[in-house]
Amino acid sequence: MISEPRRGVTRGYVASLIGAAIITAVALLVAVWGGLALLLDRDPVATEGVASWIAPLVVFGGLALLAMMLWRQAITLLQGRREPAWSSLVAVAAGIYLWWGALGMLAGMPVEETWLSPFAAALSVIWVAAALVFWAVLARRVYTDRPTPRWPWERDEESD
Repeated sequence: MISEPRRGVTRGYVASLIGAAIITAVALLVAVWGGLALLLDRDPVATEGVASWIAPLVVFGGLALLAMMLWRQAITLLQGRREPAWSSLVAVAAGIYLWWGALGMLAGMPVEETWLSPFAAALSVIWVAAALVFWAVLARRVYTDRPTPRWPWERDEESD
């Protein structure tokens, strides 16, 4: 039996990587929602009577969903699976969409701001993108022996 080269990682490394993926998702969310708001000339939640803290609360809950899925994906990868867990990616995309739609309806937002909103569709794409970046970085760390990438000025100068 041929053993594959694998490097171990700590829980702290995985937790830090999950934190970085969450920060990446938030940054993408701000950029994409800002662009959509400019293009469509509307806010993600524009309904009168809906509290201004509803949207951030729903997004924070979605980020918790993403973090749990990333932890499960890390466990799957560390158990030897070398490709992304596609079912988890589909589940997190559908989960954030359902989360936004259901909680938005409960908060009093209309269908146009929940189920039919381009902002809700963007959430799914952003969550999948963050999960794929997380998987790629962790897979590179575990299954290759390549060193940590360095900036050009950090590289050792080879003297001739």
